[in-house]
Amino acid sequence: MSRLYRRTETEMLRERCAKLEREVECLRRKSLSKLKLAAEVHRSLLPKPVRHERIWIDVRYSPTEEVGGDYCQVCFPNTHSCYLTICDVTGHGIGPALLATRISSEVRYAVMERREPRDIVRLLERFLHDYFDNPELLLSFVAVRIEFESMTLTWSGAGHPSPLLFRFAGRTVRALSSQNPLIGLSRPDEDQFQQDTIPIQLGDRLFLFTDGLIEVFDAEDQVLGPANLVDAVKAAGDCDLFEIVDRLFQAVAIRQHGPNLDDQTLVAAEIR
Repeated sequence: MSRLYRRTETEMLRERCAKLEREVECLRRKSLSKLKLAAEVHRSLLPKPVRHERIWIDVRYSPTEEVGGDYCQVCFPNTHSCYLTICDVTGHGIGPALLATRISSEVRYAVMERREPRDIVRLLERFLHDYFDNPELLLSFVAVRIEFESMTLTWSGAGHPSPLLFRFAGRTVRALSSQNPLIGLSRPDEDQFQQDTIPIQLGDRLFLFTDGLIEVFDAEDQVLGPANLVDAVKAAGDCDLFEIVDRLFQAVAIRQHGPNLDDQTLVAAEIR
């Protein structure tokens, strides 16, 4: 009788374990399905390649997880101007992706109103402080406005890696440094947000990217840094714009040792 009892007890435990395994697998599949949907929604916000008569634009996005905190946007509020924006929310996963989506909406409204780049930075700073009570929630951001009639570029950055401006005429690269601190780090006075304006010419190229593309390590455990990307931009100066983004990712991958630790986003634009 005791042997029969032990055998029955063992069978019951096996059945229970099998049931738990089925439940875990079911939950795993549901989670993957939700992550897949979140990733599709997030990717749907990314701009598609642009072949405008005055500007060409290409974009690449490589998250470390299904979804990430990187976001970028291309918007033409009228026929005379184009806005490029890029953002990197701290962290990975669904939370940062949701915030990036929310920021995308805030930025689009501001762009359609043709606000100054520094005013868009100010708007996001106010938005983060008004709606979120989390001192660890930070984001870097850059807003660029290109005016085709005056051939000028105006930008305002908030703790973001410096966009690179490749000058077609002299084959030089200029870093457009951020003028403002990380959004969420502190709340500056309303009149402290800065922007700058410079002239541009036909053939000039602009590269906006997140730090995941430059804060990678080589075989000697050294951070590649922006200099590696600058060299790659110069080396690919004669390439078609819609080839250069892939070449820049390849240039980083050749020197990178180990997996990506952060999301990687790159926006390339060429003045036509």
